[in-house]
Amino acid sequence: MEEILFRLSSNLEALQIETASIAQHTYQLLLSWLTECQRMLQSISNDHYSQHVKDLGSFMASWYQKAHNNIHFGYYHARINFRDFYKHLGSLHSGEVSKRDVAFCTIGLAIGIFIGYNVGLNWKQNVKRIHYMKAIICHHYMGIEGVSLIDDAEVPSLQRSNELLIQVKAASVNVVDAKICSGYSKAYRRILNSGQQKELPVILGRDCAGIVVEIGQSVVGFDVGDEVFLAIPSWAPGTMAEYLVVTENQVAKKPKLITFEASACLPYSGCIAWDALVNESAIEEGNAKDKRILIYGGTTPVGCILIQLIKLWGGHVTVICKLESAKVIKALGADDIIPLNNCDIYKELELHEKFHAIFCTEDRPVEYRFLKKHLTPHGSLVSTVPEYLASDSFGFVSGSLFAGCVRIKLLVQYMFGRSLNQWNEGAKIKSSYLEILRELVDADQLQSVVGAAFRPNHIEQALQHVVDPDAIGSTIIKFR
Repeated sequence: MEEILFRLSSNLEALQIETASIAQHTYQLLLSWLTECQRMLQSISNDHYSQHVKDLGSFMASWYQKAHNNIHFGYYHARINFRDFYKHLGSLHSGEVSKRDVAFCTIGLAIGIFIGYNVGLNWKQNVKRIHYMKAIICHHYMGIEGVSLIDDAEVPSLQRSNELLIQVKAASVNVVDAKICSGYSKAYRRILNSGQQKELPVILGRDCAGIVVEIGQSVVGFDVGDEVFLAIPSWAPGTMAEYLVVTENQVAKKPKLITFEASACLPYSGCIAWDALVNESAIEEGNAKDKRILIYGGTTPVGCILIQLIKLWGGHVTVICKLESAKVIKALGADDIIPLNNCDIYKELELHEKFHAIFCTEDRPVEYRFLKKHLTPHGSLVSTVPEYLASDSFGFVSGSLFAGCVRIKLLVQYMFGRSLNQWNEGAKIKSSYLEILRELVDADQLQSVVGAAFRPNHIEQALQHVVDPDAIGSTIIKFR
């Protein structure tokens, strides 16, 4: 075995010697070429430009051909002559190579190996470190049974200069999240998102409250450590994760007087309620005094906020809800209650005067045609329930045509300076609305109603609670 190893090492060393000789020969050719180039450059300065250029070109061509032939010959005809190799080994003992030369060679090799090893260790490449987080995702569009908590979701990173990375402390569960589990807004999700956010799995959650942990270079309104809250449309990546990246114009400072949990239930429902009241109804802050308002479903998160806003403006509020919720509804400021318990609400409404505005906030079967009969001549009927999206049931052809129309509309919106987030119900979610909600909360004129709070691993129970008709207020997921 030792003899085999000795012969292998001998062959390897001989091959190295042969390679070194070829390299030395190549070096001599390169040196001669450089010398010739220097001579040619000196000659060019003597007004013999054209002739020397020709000579230089022919010399380079001949040198290249000669070098190529030498390397090709050396590569294919390199042979290991053991006799010559043994003679070289014997010369080490015959005095042709001194011990001092051997010592210098050994020291040089040792130093070279040491330097190369340390350079290799310290030559660090920019390897992206992947951090993981907990997130609540929907695996399929077959109901809330497909929702689960995972702990290996990749933490998002900032991609644009106007983005913020937020550590989520609490997020609310909305009715639209339960609808997303059944495929709600999946067509818009494919069109308006990019990358893996187009398809399943989908992170749930429409609003949250948390702390800013990283900001982009062009962010001026926020700093690391700021406590914020935000809301996003139904087609955007969700908020039920430990970390979230959003643009600066989607975020507002959190109210100072309430906790993260209480703040998390305000953004989405608050924006929907404010938009319904200000932009879709005939009620305004200046003309709401003594106006009669009916709210069908006052126990929903949107209904709880509407009651307080209308009472703040001086309106008269009548709420249709279950009798068990009457105490909470009265505490929020409702004037009258029409109970749903074994009561014909249509007959009950006949006993009331007509209303200046009716808001439907609960996803229950209701005859809108009948409700309209109880409106004043210029009254308004507004629904805050997530609207039905026919695009979710489109096939390939219809879906492709729909996607083309949406992209054309997006292009027109972009030309007029409107952002992508203003598509669909995203137009109802604005940071200016969040600022108004924050000011009202800090002025003790608006309070959040948290009906139940769950941990992330109890997300299925949270979704069942949010669709329960007996639920009051908002449902919260706490990430702390």
